[in-house]
Amino acid sequence: MFQWLKNLFSSDSGPTLERPVVTPKVDAAPKAKRSTAVAGKTKSKAKTDLESMTKPQLLEHAKKKGIKVNASAKKADLVKKIKNG
Repeated sequence: MFQWLKNLFSSDSGPTLERPVVTPKVDAAPKAKRSTAVAGKTKSKAKTDLESMTKPQLLEHAKKKGIKVNASAKKADLVKKIKNG
């Protein structure tokens, strides 16, 4: 190990270990997203995926719909309350 340190800090150029330079691949253009519309049918915004929403988003959604919910309720309870109106 001491020999390795001597070689590392000495001025003569002994054998050195070089790491190969690796460059990451970068795509030239991002891929386009596919449309979810099928033969003229579109998803309605009225049908919102409540399970994928966060609790603050659910509280805001219920407020917009005029549904009174308890902010300390669990997320599953909020989803049920919003679905049932």
